[in-house]
Amino acid sequence: MKKVKNIIIIFPILFVTITAFAHPTGNMITVGDNALWSYINPINDPNHKACIMIWNKNSKPKIFIQSEYSASDFMLYNNHNEIYIIERRYLQTTQDFEIRVLKTTIDTKPKVIWNWFKDKWRIGEGGFFMLSDSKMVFGKYPEIYSIKKGEIPIKYFEFDQPIKRIRAIENNRILLLGNNDCYLTQQNGIILKQWNELADNQVKNAPLNRNQIFDADYKNGKLLLAYWGKRSFELIDETGEQQNILQQSEPLTPHWVAFLGNEKLMFSSKLVFNGSTPKPYLISLKGKNDKKVIWNEQ
Repeated sequence: MKKVKNIIIIFPILFVTITAFAHPTGNMITVGDNALWSYINPINDPNHKACIMIWNKNSKPKIFIQSEYSASDFMLYNNHNEIYIIERRYLQTTQDFEIRVLKTTIDTKPKVIWNWFKDKWRIGEGGFFMLSDSKMVFGKYPEIYSIKKGEIPIKYFEFDQPIKRIRAIENNRILLLGNNDCYLTQQNGIILKQWNELADNQVKNAPLNRNQIFDADYKNGKLLLAYWGKRSFELIDETGEQQNILQQSEPLTPHWVAFLGNEKLMFSSKLVFNGSTPKPYLISLKGKNDKKVIWNEQ
């Protein structure tokens, strides 16, 4: 239990103090034929001004939204064509985090639906989704909470296992990522499917000594995993077989995944521990030998 609590704590601390570890705060989503993810712009910006990048098959990655605030981050959720965005900023004068919620689509200008408020709960860092424009569900280890606009969080439902990350899945289902397990549930927490013992206990030299699954996505019976500790991306098919579909090596560290149609999007960062911001490495994988590099900053 102590080990997992540390991984939740380490990134917020490093987020404020060392830009080299500011990511992987945030996430990656797909909307139609587009993929969107959070990063910073420019990549080596010492002020850490967040941005949202967008990519589709007909263009190169480009900036979708740029934050004007230093020490900021974005976290994303899509509901069909609607995109909800948590923008977070750190105020050094008060040492507080504040967040606001934006709503947009691919083709419209974002509008603020929740104005800035103090965030004591690290909302969005463990995933979130919106039940309406005035009610949100978010994960904060080890629980799942809901919050109404202008109020304080309450438990959304009771769950027997600690949860690190949540993700809304089509048909009103939720994907819950635990310490070493993953659960597909209904909106009320009833388990529809589960996968246990996802990490290999024999892994050595895991990045930051964290042998963990960092992110997961689910579609059509398949579970896609970003295996931080093994520097790999894994796929569990309908039969329950877990396969290593892409093995990477140091300094690449996997942290985000998303399905885009029949493609698997897999995002890593290059952790080099030299004081610079991790450089992004995003690839698309269709078949076993059909790999395309989408974003690779040297």
